[in-house]
Amino acid sequence: MARKSRKAGFVNMGKAEVTPAVKEEKPVFRAGLYARLSLESGADKERGTIENQMGLLKNFVEGADDIVVECEYMDVSKTGTNFERDGFEEMMRDIRDGRINCVVVKDLSRLGRNYVEAGNYVERVFPFFEVRFIAVTDGYDSIREGADLSVCMANIFNEFYSKDLAKKIRASYRSHWKKGSNVCGNLAYGLMSDPMDRHHIIADPDTAPVVARIFEMFVNEGMGYAQIAKTLNEDGVVGPKAYKHFKRTKELPRNYDAIWKGHTIARMLCNPYYAGDSRHNEHGRDGFAEKKQWREPEENWIIVEDTHEPVVPRALYLKAQERLKKIHENSPKYGKKNQGELACRNFYKKKIVCGDCGATMYLIKNPNGTACFVCGGHQTKKGCSRKSVYESAVNDEVLRVIRVHMNIYVDSMEMLRRMNRKTESMKKYDVLTKEIQSLHHEMEKVAAHRQHLYEDYAERLIDAQQYEAFADKDAARETELRKRTNEVTEYQKKYDRNYCADQDWEAAIEKYRNIRHLTKKMVDAFVEKIEIFSAGKATVHLVYDDMLEELVAYTKEREAADNGQ
Repeated sequence: MARKSRKAGFVNMGKAEVTPAVKEEKPVFRAGLYARLSLESGADKERGTIENQMGLLKNFVEGADDIVVECEYMDVSKTGTNFERDGFEEMMRDIRDGRINCVVVKDLSRLGRNYVEAGNYVERVFPFFEVRFIAVTDGYDSIREGADLSVCMANIFNEFYSKDLAKKIRASYRSHWKKGSNVCGNLAYGLMSDPMDRHHIIADPDTAPVVARIFEMFVNEGMGYAQIAKTLNEDGVVGPKAYKHFKRTKELPRNYDAIWKGHTIARMLCNPYYAGDSRHNEHGRDGFAEKKQWREPEENWIIVEDTHEPVVPRALYLKAQERLKKIHENSPKYGKKNQGELACRNFYKKKIVCGDCGATMYLIKNPNGTACFVCGGHQTKKGCSRKSVYESAVNDEVLRVIRVHMNIYVDSMEMLRRMNRKTESMKKYDVLTKEIQSLHHEMEKVAAHRQHLYEDYAERLIDAQQYEAFADKDAARETELRKRTNEVTEYQKKYDRNYCADQDWEAAIEKYRNIRHLTKKMVDAFVEKIEIFSAGKATVHLVYDDMLEELVAYTKEREAADNGQ
């Protein structure tokens, strides 16, 4: 039966009474996110970190309107061949207790590599407890109609096939290596593939003389890495990166500047290819698992002598190796013992840079036992001064800045909470609460109107043009209401008697507020970047500087408003 009376009310929107539609609510699943990092191939070879897995799972849940995250479970360095894992057992306890009724994993292999047992959990155990199971990358969802575990198993078999194929290719490579054939397309600076035989290496006539000159400067002239790099830069010699670009495009890169660096020189001096030898299997790669790469132990390297004509005489190459060995044994910067010690002491790896040239600052040990940061770009970047700053001075400044930051945060939060306990603020909080409720009521009315609109269109009470026009108005109104609701909600939080800032920020300050000595964990939590300028002046940038600035500004705004009342 047509509803003509309701159509009349619909056309005249101004005073029409709208009855909210009854919504059919979807069941909301309380999910446990499970991630596992195995020890089967080593932590550095695993297909993804725990953080990556959890990030993928959280992104998936954010896009699902019927799932909320209840718990997160993790097993690190645990084999997948059995289910005796702390995180997995905790998850099962929560399932039995009714805390969660949904399990989300990256793929079936994260649940376990004993696929018979994993299948038993998916097809028997989880259904017994009425638990929904989702394997994200396998595209499996147990409540979806037609869900078939064979899809997961197919992916597993594809994985096995890929790994088996990779092993066969690797074996073929090893066979070529032992024969002295080159199967790698990337060759070091100074070398190239023979145009007549791409598996044979020859000297590059354009760059081989540069390599020979580097060895001569190092062995016969006694020059260091940085000094050699500086000499080549001054002479305008095209470096490896720029030359590679030139070989590919027949032109030098834009804004080209011949920049050789000391570490490039050091790496070239220990390359056996320049002496006519080949070195293979130096790095291992899991091509299937996100192309993770690692350095193999020296005993696994495959070294084949005299596979091609040398770029430098073998005697000169061996003399270079002797000098390299002495440098590494005698220099405090390169000695293994000191290197390990300094690595542990350096709180600011990849965080401390020269404020003038932007180069990384390196920590070195002085003969008197002290340590200082020095500019890594002094030798290779023109115009940069030789600057250094004591490690202790940097630590003192960083600790001072962090403590000032925390004190300002604590004072501002206490002032806000004190103001929010006032009667006027409590009244303001209640007013904002009523406005939020009113906005929600308006959104329900818009939703009901949209439902009625569709029903009228389906029953041909209105045409398509009318439907689209009114639907657009509803959509615009809903967008406006949602925007205003978000604005008011965020503003209301600031009048909460227990006003809270960003959770990670608040947790970091709570954890380190009473610690008087700088630690690596404190630096990781707070420090974003440190710039060192001339005369050792340091500028410390903290992760939460922007948040602190906003907090201070709002506190001043509230204080001024309260004083004006």
